[in-house]
Amino acid sequence: MHIFLLSDIFGCLAFALLAAWFMTRPDTDIRFQEKVVFSFFFAGAIICLGMSFTFHTVSCHSVAVVRIFCKLDYLGISLLIIGSFVPWLYYGFYCRREPKITYIAMVCVLGLVAVVVSLWDKFSESRYRPLRAGVFLSLGCSGVVPTVHFIITDGVSTLFEVASFHWLLLMAALYIFGTLLYATRTPERFFPGK
Repeated sequence: MHIFLLSDIFGCLAFALLAAWFMTRPDTDIRFQEKVVFSFFFAGAIICLGMSFTFHTVSCHSVAVVRIFCKLDYLGISLLIIGSFVPWLYYGFYCRREPKITYIAMVCVLGLVAVVVSLWDKFSESRYRPLRAGVFLSLGCSGVVPTVHFIITDGVSTLFEVASFHWLLLMAALYIFGTLLYATRTPERFFPGK
């Protein structure tokens, strides 16, 4: 439990400080549009880590409190995934307005579905844990559609060289790894009660 608290609070504070530094740069260094685009990521990271910290802090309070903050923890995860995609889509389709807007809207709608599933009481039951993991995995894998579009229009080499696809792959691998840890209750199942 303690490792979750420390990693979440330090991560939340680090992203808050980084966001403050980034957003206060002069417009000559970082344009306002870029600040808006990256604010999605920073907000998602700060909310995700903040909600996770809060959930792990109050998880021993009562069943009612755990249910509420568990939902907010899932909400934070959804917002982080959405926020992580927005900058890549914005820059990957920088000169193509329609696909950029379409794919950002698609990720936001899928994220909204994940939020609804997260906040719906029925889906907070433990028997729906695999379904919740599947919803987050689907949201995370939604990047396949714009990736295929990019490959068809520009080719694989441009995808890696111009659109920084390797960073999206790293993000996907980390999110899939996190989903697997969540679905298998690792590491907490190895240290029950600690």
